[in-house]
Amino acid sequence: MTEIFNEIDEEIRKEKSRELWNKYGIYAVALIVLIIVGTAGYVGWRNYQQSAARDQGAAFAAAATLAAEGDHAAAAKAFGAIAEDGSNSYRALASLREAASLREAGDGAAAMAVYDRLAADGSVAAEFSSLAHLMAGYYLLDHGTTAEVRARIAPLLETGRLWSASANELLALSQIKDGDYAAARSTLALVQNDADAPEMIKGRVSQLLAALEGK
Repeated sequence: MTEIFNEIDEEIRKEKSRELWNKYGIYAVALIVLIIVGTAGYVGWRNYQQSAARDQGAAFAAAATLAAEGDHAAAAKAFGAIAEDGSNSYRALASLREAASLREAGDGAAAMAVYDRLAADGSVAAEFSSLAHLMAGYYLLDHGTTAEVRARIAPLLETGRLWSASANELLALSQIKDGDYAAARSTLALVQNDADAPEMIKGRVSQLLAALEGK
């Protein structure tokens, strides 16, 4: 579990626009425990899971090494294989890393297709599918329209949702891009007054509000 949490943190740090997404908190996603009736069956399944988890962990580490070395095309292919055959949590995390590698390789269209697939995958935890929408929104901020950004993050904006602070921050950035500074200030104020918003995000929000003074 710890390795997966660390990889989630790594994905968050790598995937978001560097100054706006770096140092975001770790969010743990619980694995589903399969209970098999009968002691022998349970032990056998447990041993299989442990072996499969080791294999998937090794494959994930190898793919991450390729990405770190700058071989993004090969990394995307390796992450894609895990996304296709891995366990639910590894599949989701590998999909996010696959999309990141595709973006680094310059294939934004393929990256967006991966985000779409993950967002529509009902077999993974909702946190991952929601994160796919958020990551797609960040990509579209630079490579799409602000309307597309808002459509992506609309389901995440409600206060109390896991990614609501980041989604509202992104909404404010899209409003700034449109020159709608009044709307951006209003959105940023919502984040600033959200007791559940991470302090790192609140810090960025304060900087953005200061930059918008007089506009």
